Amino acid sequence: MKKVKIEEALGMILAHDITEIIPGEKKDVAFRRGKIIKKEDIDKLLDLGKRYVYVFEGEVRGVHEDEASLRIARSIMDDNMETIPPKEGKVGIKSKVKGLFYVNDSYLYEINRIKDVLLSTVPNRHPVKEGDIVAATRIIPLYIKERELKKVEGVGKKGVIKISPFKSLRIGLVITGNEVYTGRVKDGSYVVEEKLKDYGLEVIDKMITPDDISAIRDAIFKLFDKDAEIVITTAGLSVDPDDVTKEGIESTGAEVLFYGTPVFPGAMFLVARLKGKYILGAPACVYYNRYTVLDIILTRIMAGEKIHKNDMVKLSYGGLCLNCDVCHYPTCFFGKGP
Repeated sequence: MKKVKIEEALGMILAHDITEIIPGEKKDVAFRRGKIIKKEDIDKLLDLGKRYVYVFEGEVRGVHEDEASLRIARSIMDDNMETIPPKEGKVGIKSKVKGLFYVNDSYLYEINRIKDVLLSTVPNRHPVKEGDIVAATRIIPLYIKERELKKVEGVGKKGVIKISPFKSLRIGLVITGNEVYTGRVKDGSYVVEEKLKDYGLEVIDKMITPDDISAIRDAIFKLFDKDAEIVITTAGLSVDPDDVTKEGIESTGAEVLFYGTPVFPGAMFLVARLKGKYILGAPACVYYNRYTVLDIILTRIMAGEKIHKNDMVKLSYGGLCLNCDVCHYPTCFFGKGP
């Protein structure tokens, strides 16, 4: 490439994209790489603050930013992602599926330590849907040496980012509470049902029980007998004397992995496992908070994760929902812990 004054660039081939920015209105490419510069382009280029441009001259060495960015993107993404065509040297990566995004931060940092390479992603365990942008990459100069790209591609083979598609699971619901069972209070569990359906899950049956250990236990058994893959109980998990949902779950013989999480809302959440299937004890907050710990744990199970006891402690990082006036979940920090 050769650096020349605008006035001397007539008839030459532009070697890089030139961006136009109008504050508050747009940011876009005004001149694309490969354009032959004409007389009528001079004033426009000067208006864009360009006194010099790079033009092609002789043999070009290295890999151009567009091709380089595409190679970086393709080296790190999996089959559930696709690239967005290069624009101003940047290539985006978007999801082809609904699922949970994962990033290995060590490999991400390793790539960004390679000379002239930039790679950015959304947070680890970020729920995504078709078309969502999950990463973007570019190089700093217009051209980069082949050996630097080879380094990136070497790291890419280790597995930098991936998306685990959500599984469509069969859900059974147990609604606990004497006040609901007797009809004194209207059943509000449609809120939970709608949430589950939005996630693409099938609610196969719903059973309403009193605050009775054996009734809760039997309802769980019946739902698993109907081939439920997960049973979710709602309410009855506080320290009130009438709340016996935890005891009802325990009476099934299930292993309680944890009871109580450092997540707000959802502190009294319970996760148990019975013969390889999960029982999720959701506290009453699921009826009036739009997003809770239920969303965090449920999406992880849908992505194929196995829930362990130490997950409870790690949930504390990013586990505080600020109840913003306008909710932007999942494009916030809630549930994006390690």
